Amino acid sequence: MIVIGLGNILLCDEGIGVHVVNALRERELPDGVELVDGGVAGFTLLNMLEGETRAVIVDAVSAPLPPGTVVRLDPKEVGKSKEEKYSLHDFSLRDVLDLMNLRGTTPEMLILGIVPGDIHTYKIGLSPELEEKFEDIVEKVRKEIEKYARQERST
Repeated sequence: MIVIGLGNILLCDEGIGVHVVNALRERELPDGVELVDGGVAGFTLLNMLEGETRAVIVDAVSAPLPPGTVVRLDPKEVGKSKEEKYSLHDFSLRDVLDLMNLRGTTPEMLILGIVPGDIHTYKIGLSPELEEKFEDIVEKVRKEIEKYARQERST
């Protein structure tokens, strides 16, 4: 199972997915879990996901919840972007999921969204709100990965 952390670490909490996946490297995870820093993968996310049977995506998510909340999402819940695409780097997660659906290559997937506090400040590192909750966020994500891995073994 692949776990991909997404985000732009230059935009404060927008990079939370990458920070969490990197922190998970220091934690015990189920056998067979591969951690990947997906950064701002865009279209190349397709190459990371195709060929996988199960995947977990960790990314910042806009939701009317307090910063630091971890939200479990089904891929169908990921919204479409209304922005025009000018480059393959402009592909969103939804665009990649749609393309994989067309190609019939979508793995079984769980998306773990983390509500950011600040995604507008150019800063490497997290906002004070997420920094304070970071260990709890990482532990919640670790437990979700563990639960998802157990579901794989039981089916």
